[in-house]
Amino acid sequence: MIAGGQERRRDDEQTSGRTIPFQIVPRRPGDIAECWADSSKAERELGWKAQKTLADMMADTWRWQSNNPQGYAI
Repeated sequence: MIAGGQERRRDDEQTSGRTIPFQIVPRRPGDIAECWADSSKAERELGWKAQKTLADMMADTWRWQSNNPQGYAI
């Protein structure tokens, strides 16, 4: 699955039930043009395979943050 910034934002809005404000602006100096990730090497060399989708991970992150708005207790 390939997710661009807008697709990711829409998924996050759907998961959280909140609107995420955004602006489309020119790339800043130092911003990368593209970023790709592929877990096939981990599967090939370590026998590890991702079991959750990006949407699953966002839902877990949102649930944790919602239950822990101040972060970890110290």
